[in-house]
Amino acid sequence: MRVVAGRWRGRPLVAPSGRVTRPTSDRVREAIFDVLAALPEAAAAPRDHADSGQLAGHVILDLFAGSGGLGIEALSRGAASCAFVEKDRAALRALHANLERLGIGVTAADRRSRALPPNEEPRARVLGVDARRALPADALRGSRYTLLFVDPPYERYLELQASLLTLLAPLLAQGAVIVVETAVRTPVDLPWRVVREKHYGDTKVAFLVADDPRDAEGAADDDGEPV
Repeated sequence: MRVVAGRWRGRPLVAPSGRVTRPTSDRVREAIFDVLAALPEAAAAPRDHADSGQLAGHVILDLFAGSGGLGIEALSRGAASCAFVEKDRAALRALHANLERLGIGVTAADRRSRALPPNEEPRARVLGVDARRALPADALRGSRYTLLFVDPPYERYLELQASLLTLLAPLLAQGAVIVVETAVRTPVDLPWRVVREKHYGDTKVAFLVADDPRDAEGAADDDGEPV
């Protein structure tokens, strides 16, 4: 695994051994960011700092982050900050190693995600607990994300889908882009506007836009508490 583009282009990334974590391949990561580069909605984040990268101004959530490949790629391409959510210990060790190798500063986990003032380095927050604990607390702190990567274990996606709606809806900024990676035959049934859907071998990536996050919060309330 390597960073595909941006300030850390070509830098190697480590991944945990075993089958618990399934890193997104370099080829699929590159394809995802190519689509984001072409999406007007992904270019619309407020640019409060001087970075002129592809994703300047974006505040990122990397959910089921594994070793952090998607979030790190976004930071390399100019995103302001990224919150990584991952509970597996081996994946967390790899994630911290990758952040340290690249010199990405890690802020306290209890700080909310925000864009950065001019000339500040990108920051990461690592939430090393289950998403059902991490994300509600993050919403209460006022975190709002403009670009979200959602890559749960393929075999668990349908089981998790209703919970994802409940967890993510309060964290969405106006016009947030949500990138969902699943198995190619798995339907993605979430109440946000689908703007692209791409297949890469046995992988499907859906790109959605939350035009009005309040609509999604209402749908989440109807679905009840996360499982």
